[in-house]
Amino acid sequence: MKSITNGTLSLGALGLIVSLIWSMPTLAADGPRSPVGKLLDPEGGVEYSRDGERWRPVTRAKYVFEGYQVRTGASGGTSFVNQSTGLAQTIGADSSVEVTANGIQSKAGTISDPFSAEGGLITSLENKFASAQRYTTVRRAGVKPGEPNCERRVRLPRQISASQEFNDLVWDIACPGDQYRLTVGGESVTVPKSAVGSDKVRYTLPDLTAGDYELSLEVMSDGVVVYSPRRPSRLTILDEAALGALQERLLASGDDLFARADALSEQGVLVGALDAQAEYFAAYPDDMDMKPLYIAQLQALRLQTLREAEAIKYNEYLASEGGS
Repeated sequence: MKSITNGTLSLGALGLIVSLIWSMPTLAADGPRSPVGKLLDPEGGVEYSRDGERWRPVTRAKYVFEGYQVRTGASGGTSFVNQSTGLAQTIGADSSVEVTANGIQSKAGTISDPFSAEGGLITSLENKFASAQRYTTVRRAGVKPGEPNCERRVRLPRQISASQEFNDLVWDIACPGDQYRLTVGGESVTVPKSAVGSDKVRYTLPDLTAGDYELSLEVMSDGVVVYSPRRPSRLTILDEAALGALQERLLASGDDLFARADALSEQGVLVGALDAQAEYFAAYPDDMDMKPLYIAQLQALRLQTLREAEAIKYNEYLASEGGS
């Protein structure tokens, strides 16, 4: 890989190094619970509920947790895949089931005997939920008097992968009006203002051949570098073999967006994984039980502002559940 000359932290950036005033863990000691399984191929009217009172439609693959209820309409039906056993059961029309710790229990209607399901399960899902716990903690940072209430130490992941299809990078917004200079393999570009969104910066990489590149992101204010990383990250453009293996897993995931995200993340395609999870929450905006994996993905991308905001919402959800 080509080397990149690193700058040094400015006094202004050093002044933004803050101490953590307090840390507020609000999770139970055993961490976030993981889903018992997922619903696949809903058709003809399928709904789920966390409390048996408020019902939401199931429009695509949906993860369900212990205590959830599922019901189907007169022409409805769906399949349940058990995360622990890998076995599936069909839930027929005019049926209702409750999700237990070990699977589903019929309350009305018909469910089939378990049968072998075809792939698509996320491996070590329970462990991934447990690992995500550390990132759901809310942290508050102090700001020194006279310093801007923003963070210029914008970081990229130490290692990230991309391809022609998945060719975006994302990072935190620094201070208002700041600019960004991205260096890939010794070639530098000033990131256009149009890449700065409401909650993050999103930049599309140019076409690059397969291989490894040094990657560095600098923050500038009025044309002067105010933050430069101590060392570069590594960008990997996937080769044909890696892309072939990835496509196989993406096909196997079907419309399960978290399985899709898992496949992308394991190949280092972190932005694509985040996009898949965001698409899931567009379909199920009130599904807070799956949020720990999304929060962990934000952490993997060093999107600290968004991670903090999502962690606050998740902790508020836990507090409301504890008080209900």
